[in-house]
Amino acid sequence: MKKIPPFVYYLSAVLALGAYIFFFERGPVKTDKDADKDKKAKVFASYVADDIQQIKIENFSTTINASKAPIVLVKDKNDIWQISEPQKFKADESTVRNMLSTAADFNPESTIENAANLADFGLNSPSARCSFVAKSGTPFVVLVGDKNVTGASVYIKTPLKNDVYMVPSYSVDSLRKSVNDYRDKTFFKTDGVLAQKIRVVHGGKTFVFEKDKNNAWIIAEPVKAAADEQRIKDLLNSITNLRVVDFENDHPSNLAVYGLSKPSASIEVWSTDGKEDHVIELGRKKLKANQYFAKSGDLPFVYTVNDYFDKTLDIDPANYRDKSMMKFDAAQAKSITLKHDGKVYVYQKDDKGQWTAEGRAKANEEATFMVNTLSNTTITGFGSKKDTTGLKTPNYSIEVLLASGNKRYYHFGNTQKGNVFLASDQNNDVYLVPSNILSQLDVYYTQMLTPVSVSSPAAK
Repeated sequence: MKKIPPFVYYLSAVLALGAYIFFFERGPVKTDKDADKDKKAKVFASYVADDIQQIKIENFSTTINASKAPIVLVKDKNDIWQISEPQKFKADESTVRNMLSTAADFNPESTIENAANLADFGLNSPSARCSFVAKSGTPFVVLVGDKNVTGASVYIKTPLKNDVYMVPSYSVDSLRKSVNDYRDKTFFKTDGVLAQKIRVVHGGKTFVFEKDKNNAWIIAEPVKAAADEQRIKDLLNSITNLRVVDFENDHPSNLAVYGLSKPSASIEVWSTDGKEDHVIELGRKKLKANQYFAKSGDLPFVYTVNDYFDKTLDIDPANYRDKSMMKFDAAQAKSITLKHDGKVYVYQKDDKGQWTAEGRAKANEEATFMVNTLSNTTITGFGSKKDTTGLKTPNYSIEVLLASGNKRYYHFGNTQKGNVFLASDQNNDVYLVPSNILSQLDVYYTQMLTPVSVSSPAAK
């Protein structure tokens, strides 16, 4: 009998495994009709979220009297959602949009067609009803029943037929909220473009920031100085991102109870769009909570906000001052004049970008260092009248001439804890900057390099 080669066995095994996977693991081939059956039909086939103009929410299961009244939300003429019942409030746009999107995505996990007994699903007496009305006037109504055994799903139906649908429980959570859950939780939105002036009162001190004629932010009070644009932007972002934690009292009879008759802090913003200024006031801290009572402008409502906002208003003017005012474009430097120890050194840059100076063997190295370092000078602090700055007789004075004809001046005085006092001829301010530049200048002008000796006529 002829022996069968081993590779034939291997080939047979591979073919058998492939056949098993194709016919058994793959399963039967589905037709187009079968695929259509697998598609989950939406509860509202013609529902379009953007077309909805009114929402009515009725929570029948609540035991809280204040929550039993229907909640009605409507779009105003500017397409902004408002709560019209049980009281008039501005609605939270993101909450409403999420609810509308959820209704659009009501895809049943399973459907009980023409259910015989609605009581089996808690739909003979629904726990909630929500009605969405489109621009055309077409209503889309959903009734909410019981949860299934696991609690992960809930039964719903429409009034038009007795089909019962099972959908994820989370998808109907937005239909059983209190009116406060639908309220707008922001105070007001502003940014560095619209904002024109900011006034902060905190700890008995007043701070004012405003835009100058060049549309640049300055500190107007308690000192007059250029402001750090990023700091102002961060402050405005804190206002925009501030959220109401809870609606404490919509009709307070006594603001003093909340510390709001004499607010502990406030922030007021004026805008360039001509609208009225916006105000947020903070009262006292809420007992046993990391929250403050707050109110917005003339609105009567008392809210609570997280206590981080009080820390935001605890302003140190030095932190809001511009710390980049001594910077310049290094490529624009044309000449440098340095005065030190009674001597004057003048550096010039030629057309090839090389620096030269009479009597300085490493002029290009020295000037390049000075230009690169001075052009990136970052202020770390500000001097006070109590400081011994040493600026009456500066250790080093450097003048940088720029291609525009402007000049930048740097006068270095005494060192203090890793910083050196710096002054400029442009104003009377005294700054603190890292002292590393002074250390390097000392290397160039006292320790390593000395002026190159000039040959005398007799030596030639």
